[in-house]
Amino acid sequence: MSKKHKQKIHHQRHHSQPKKTWFYANITLAVMLIIAGIGLLFWQGNQSSSKNVAIAATRPAGQIGLPAPNFNLLSPTGESITLSDYEGQVVLVNMWATWCPPCKAELPDINAFYEVHKDEGFTVLAINIQEDEGTVDAFIQAKGFHFPVLLDIRGEVMNLYQAPGLPTTYIIDRNGVIQHIQTGAITKQQLEAIIEPLLTEL
Repeated sequence: MSKKHKQKIHHQRHHSQPKKTWFYANITLAVMLIIAGIGLLFWQGNQSSSKNVAIAATRPAGQIGLPAPNFNLLSPTGESITLSDYEGQVVLVNMWATWCPPCKAELPDINAFYEVHKDEGFTVLAINIQEDEGTVDAFIQAKGFHFPVLLDIRGEVMNLYQAPGLPTTYIIDRNGVIQHIQTGAITKQQLEAIIEPLLTEL
């Protein structure tokens, strides 16, 4: 191999070395940027979750042992009814809908219990969730229920109480404190066991 040829090979190796270094440096930088980007996304997600939890924690919510959040809704006939109107009474707040089978199953027992105990300082506020007054009124009339019915057209009270679904029942004592939350249909036996002792407390 001639001296000139050796010098040419050396020159090629000398120039290819910085190119390799530059290539690996760029790869390393790209990987670092990707990792940083992923980390930033996770951080933003955690921040968002923390913010949402904080917002939820500050919202009025129906919880056992705490005062029931007040609300005002209209009946199918346009009457304005407020929870605080029933101060000093035991109140069963039931969230329901006409399309909900467990709701329809429990309402006869709720109505029967209401009829027996309404003169003892007990009332039912049956809050229909997001149905129109015509649908609700026709259903109530057909079933012959006599408890007060309210319309939560936009689901605001359901959100206020953070009800997980339908039906959900809140039993509130004479002091306005929630004593029981029932998710799913409530039975006649539960109504008697939970509410009757509250009616004797003055």
